[in-house]
Amino acid sequence: MTTLENLSVEVIENPNDILNYLQLGISIPVREEFYEFILHDLNVYRAKSLILREDNKVVAHTLAYDDGGEVLFFGFFGAIDHEVKHIEFLLGKLIEFAQNHQYKVIRGPINPPTFIYGWGFMTKDSLGDLCISKPVNPPIYQEIFAQCGFYVKSKQGTWEGEIYKSSKEELKRYDFEGYEIHSPKDWDEIQKLKLPLFILSARNLATESQVTPSPENIFENFVSFVKKYGGIYMLKLIRHKQSRQFVGCFIALPNPFKKNQEEKYKSFVGYSLTIDKEHRGKGLSMYLIKEVCDAAYEDNIRYASVPMEISVFECRNLVKTNLGFSYTRTHLIMERKI
Repeated sequence: MTTLENLSVEVIENPNDILNYLQLGISIPVREEFYEFILHDLNVYRAKSLILREDNKVVAHTLAYDDGGEVLFFGFFGAIDHEVKHIEFLLGKLIEFAQNHQYKVIRGPINPPTFIYGWGFMTKDSLGDLCISKPVNPPIYQEIFAQCGFYVKSKQGTWEGEIYKSSKEELKRYDFEGYEIHSPKDWDEIQKLKLPLFILSARNLATESQVTPSPENIFENFVSFVKKYGGIYMLKLIRHKQSRQFVGCFIALPNPFKKNQEEKYKSFVGYSLTIDKEHRGKGLSMYLIKEVCDAAYEDNIRYASVPMEISVFECRNLVKTNLGFSYTRTHLIMERKI
């Protein structure tokens, strides 16, 4: 334990004990029903909690973890009442922790499991309603981080809007004759699709778009979450008929925080859209989105949000022009070299 005046930081490593402190650092509820998903990722990343106490009272928290590389990731960074001196002190200890353990970079906030708790410090011009993977915070956090040598590694935007059952007329200008939609028949098949999905992502996603550390290690956890709260239609792929190769996929996430009177989930998050570079410009993104949205509409879902790296122009244009979504939130992932 490190002490300065009446402030002290303790490092906690037991995942079950860490659960008791995560709510200090996030606006999204840390519900008991999510514990199985949280504990999975805490163990995968060998996560530790840095607990800040003032006069033995817990006043702030951050999670620190890695994926076996030179980057120290942090998440769930928050202080009670967003007290400046507590944010500054805990951040100083986080930097000291990184230095003592020979990390080269600090990056975050990235809050595992990201499919529930998301990433980034939210900017003040953003919507603040409760939504899965969209944490809310005042701008004091990114301001203090910037003063301590952090810069913006990635600017993640969110577009939101109503979904509707599309008509065939909307896609008539495209020729999909050489392609077919592949809908997994059961959850066991999704597990078998892990390798082609990650090969597709590795070949085509920009570095800035791959936020979650070592996603291949938490794939099963992600699938379990979708299975519990959503439907199998939330993952669809597109196959090139001639080569029989998968050349695109769209993955959506259920949003357990928003339900209608019939207790159906009325919104989802468009979590990942990937089209192979050699097959772009053919309307395949809209083809995939249409298939998922039509299935979601049948499941009584009427609203969607889509996060993405703001610099990816093609995707921004897709959700704004083709889907008519509005820009609603901005989250900043910060980084500092040690």
